Order: sequence, then structure tokens, then C-alpha cells
Amino acid sequence: MLRSEERARRRRARAARPSGPRAARTWLDIGLCALLCGFVAAHPLGIARAAEPRPTTPLSSPLPEELAGRVDQGEAAFRIQNYERVLEILDRLAGHPQLEGRPEHLRVLEMLGASHWFMNTRDSARLVFGQLLRESPFHHLDEFIYPPELLEFFETRRRELVTAGIIPASPTISEEPRRVLIREIREDDTPAVVFLAPFGVGQFVNGDDGMGTAMAIIQGLGAATMIASTIGIETLKVGDTNRIIEEDNGDQARLLEKLWYGGMIVLSASWIVSIVDGFANRRTEPLVEERFELIEPEPTPPPVTWRLSPHAGGLSLNLDF
Repeated sequence: MLRSEERARRRRARAARPSGPRAARTWLDIGLCALLCGFVAAHPLGIARAAEPRPTTPLSSPLPEELAGRVDQGEAAFRIQNYERVLEILDRLAGHPQLEGRPEHLRVLEMLGASHWFMNTRDSARLVFGQLLRESPFHHLDEFIYPPELLEFFETRRRELVTAGIIPASPTISEEPRRVLIREIREDDTPAVVFLAPFGVGQFVNGDDGMGTAMAIIQGLGAATMIASTIGIETLKVGDTNRIIEEDNGDQARLLEKLWYGGMIVLSASWIVSIVDGFANRRTEPLVEERFELIEPEPTPPPVTWRLSPHAGGLSLNLDF
């Protein structure tokens, strides 16, 4: 009996700790679980909504000096008929957020469209004149400046837009819904720290849903492997101790430990790829979204008239509305 107890005691003494930094791995698993919870709480679709529409510049505010200088340079080049220089200077100002709705923007579009026409790039001229007429449907070119052929080209473009229902035919009040072009300019204000997040957050923010889904699946498999192998190792421990009996479960513990390191490599490598891809494809230019909407006309107020009517002892003035 004593020998049997002695053999059992020696057998327990030979129980070895599994190799590897157990404490560090445990903390990594805890951090990984917290990261998973944080990912669920901050889904990338919610982060992507950080890009809000940029408010347009009020017409009363002064035009920035740089933009005003470029418009003046374009005017000077247009006066001397250097149309190639006009396109070089003014092309980037078409649709500029700080110019839209201003008279300067209409002038820029007019010079761009005319320059394209004079350089015989008629398709580009149609596009620019279409943009000009959508912004100012009743804009007219000066017949004392432009040749009749250009004026006819401009009016033909106007008729095309009227026929398509994009602009009204006349400034009179219409009872039919009006088709209006809505343009939204969105700036990407997403902080850089978002692109450090795992599970394809950077790809979802950049609009690359396919790559984001792939990163989320790969990193999720790596994280699941780490968590599952950690749980398996914990079940092999003897009682409340941090020991595993070598003869019974040593091989299984080492296999689970290899799986844990494999999951960590997969998660880390795909995470690094996700971060690099997110920063490399990060959008820096404002995103312009255009759509057409039907705007119902405002109801016409009833006419207000004054009339004289006989009254006891004289006349009375009545107001009808």
C-alpha cells in the first residue's frame, strides 16, 4: 500500500507544465475576447457613417483668394483666346464646393464649355453646358460675344435637357413635379486609428466590402482557433492546478499549443495586411454623389382682390383671398 501511494506521488511530481508562456497567452486570449466584443459594438458600417455631407459655402462669404485668382487667370486667358490655357486653369474648378451656387461658377462653366467648343471637343462641351444649365436653367450666352454656331449648340443642349425633364422649359410656375439634380459632397473624416482595427474595418470604411469580408473571415478563424485551443488546454489541467499529466495528456496539450500559435500567426499576418491595405486605399478626395429627385411644386396662393359692395348707408370695401 505504501509503495502504491509512493508511486502515485512520484507520478504526480513528474507532471510538467506545458511549454510556452502560459501567462502571456492567457492575457492575449483575454484581450482577444475584449477585441471581439468591441468589434461587435463598433461595426464598420457605423464607422463609415462618420463621413458626413460637407456644408456648402454661403454666397455671402468672400471667395478664397486662391480661387478668385484662378478665375481671374482663366478670364484673362479666355479674352486672348488661349483656350488650351483656359482648360488647364479652370478644369478643376468645375463643381468646386466653394464655387457652387455663385455667379463665378456659372462664368467658369461658360468659359469651359465655350473653350471645349472652340477646340472642337464637342462631347466635352455638351457635358459642361449640361452642368451649367442644370445649375442655371435659364442661362443665356451673349450673342455679341459668341458666334451663332455656338449659340445654336448651346440652345440645342438646352432643348435636350428640357425634353428629358431635367430642367424646366420656362420660369413660369408649373403644376407638375420638377426633376432636380441633388449633389452631395462627402468628406472622409474617418480618424486614422480606425484603420488599425482588425476584422476588415479599414476595408469596409474604404468601401471594399469583398476584401473586408475576407479579412473578417480569416481573422475570425485565427481568433477562434486561439480561443478553442486555449479552452482545450484548460480542460486538460489537473484540478485547480496549472499542471498537466505528461503521460496522459502531454501529446494532446502540445498539439493544442501548436494550434494556438498557428491561429495567432494567421490572425497577426492578416491583421497586418488589413492595416496596410486600409491605409494604401484610403480615400483622400471628397466623394461626390449625384441623384435626381422629383420636387413637388408649392401650391399657388389664391389671388387677393379688393372689391366695392353696397352697404347700408354707403359703400364698403371688401378683401377677398
